[in-house]
Amino acid sequence: MRALGTLGGSIANNDPAACYPAAVLGLGATVVTDQRSIAADDFFVGMYETALAPEELITAVRFPIPRRAAYIKFRNPASRFALVGVMVAQTDGGVRVAVTGAADSVFRCEPLERALSADFTAAAARAATVDPGGLNTDLHASAEYRAHLIPVLAARAVEAALRQAP
Repeated sequence: MRALGTLGGSIANNDPAACYPAAVLGLGATVVTDQRSIAADDFFVGMYETALAPEELITAVRFPIPRRAAYIKFRNPASRFALVGVMVAQTDGGVRVAVTGAADSVFRCEPLERALSADFTAAAARAATVDPGGLNTDLHASAEYRAHLIPVLAARAVEAALRQAP
C-alpha cells in the first residue's frame, strides 16, 4: 500500500491538477476525518491546502449518488495530470461543475452551473463563458486557453453523463 495512492491521500494533498478533488467537489461529497465531517465546498482551501488540521486524518469520503455525472480531462502529455479536468454532476440538489488543473486549486465553475441548471445540454455548456482571470498561465497553456477549454470539456462531460440512465 505504501507505493499506491489513495483517495484520501490525493484530496489531502490537493494537487491543483489532481482528478480526485474534482470528483469530491463536483459531487458535493463529505470528507470524514477522525475528528469531524467537512463539506467538500469547505474542504479545498488553496494550492496544496485543505481545511484539515495538522493532526487530522481522513477516515472516509461520503459521496451522494448523482442522477448523472461524468469527468473529462485534457491530459498534460508529460505528466498525464489534468491540464484541465471538468466534473459535471446533475444531483437532487442541482447541477455542480468542478474544475481541476486550471487554477491554484480545484474550484466550482458558476457560469457553467448556471447554464447547465437552465438547460442540461452540451450546447448550453459550450455556450458558457469562463473568465480567464484567476486561471493559470504556464508553459503548457495560457489562462485564455484554459478558459476556452473548460466549456469544451464540460460539454463532453454532459454528453457522457446524458448517455447514462437517469
